Parts: sequence; structure tokens; C-alpha cells
Amino acid sequence: MHKKFFIVIAIVLASAAGLATAATQRYGGGGRFGRHGGMLKRMTRELNLTEAQQTQIKSIMMAEKEKVQPLRQQLRQNEQAENNAINGTFDQAHALAFAGKQSQIMNDLIVEKERTKSQIYAVLTPDQRQKAQQLMQEHKQSWGQHRHKKSQPTQQTPEQ
Repeated sequence: MHKKFFIVIAIVLASAAGLATAATQRYGGGGRFGRHGGMLKRMTRELNLTEAQQTQIKSIMMAEKEKVQPLRQQLRQNEQAENNAINGTFDQAHALAFAGKQSQIMNDLIVEKERTKSQIYAVLTPDQRQKAQQLMQEHKQSWGQHRHKKSQPTQQTPEQ
């Protein structure tokens, strides 16, 4: 039973580390919101944004960046501290505390992302909102197909 519990904790920690890494990539450093200019350009092109809308959305995105930057930094610092504390022994209470801290920061990042989406949607016209929903659905389907394709084993043809 002790071995199973250790395995579960290891999986939880690995998941938390993976989420932390994903968050730092997604919420900065070239991720989805990391390069606001690229995202804004695409939104402008796809949704036919007016100059006023572009200005408002750029302001929203800059405010979001200021809010999530400290959270991303906190994720990285916690991860670094945890990696520096590895000494070959397992401390369950410490591992759970680390996972809890990282989870809370991830929750805060998700809340900020949703707040930003809501603020951006408020700037859009009803037609633009509908188009944005359609584009997101298409992206989701395309991404799902891409993931499915990658998960399929490649078939090799027999050599002749």
C-alpha cells in the first residue's frame, strides 16, 4: 500500500510540474498571450476589428500581462525551489504543500485568462462574437484532429 501511495504522489507531482511548465509557456514567453501583437493582428484580420476595438483590446491584454507576469514568475520560482530541495528522500507533507501552491497559482492564471476573454468579448459586436466562437470551434476541431493523428501509430509498409 505504501508503494501505491508513493506512486500516486509521484504522478500528482509530475502533473503539477507539467501544468506549471505549460502555464509558463502558455501565459508568457511567446505563448498564446505572450506576444500580444500577433494575437491582436490575427483578431483584427479575422474579426475585422475597428481601430477603437484594437486600442481597447490592446489595453485589456496589457493589463492581463501585468497581472499574470507575477503569477508566472511565482510558478517558476516554486518549481526552482522544489528542484533545489531534492535530496533523495520523500516528504509527503512537503510534496502536497508544493502541489497545493502550484495548483492555486494555476487557478489564479485560469481566472485571469477567463476575465480577459470576457473583457475582450465585451468589446466585440454580436457578429464578431459569433465569428470568434466559430473560429475557436474550428481551432478546437483542428487541434483535436492533430492530436488524434499524432496518437495514431505510424504504419510501415513492408519492404519489397
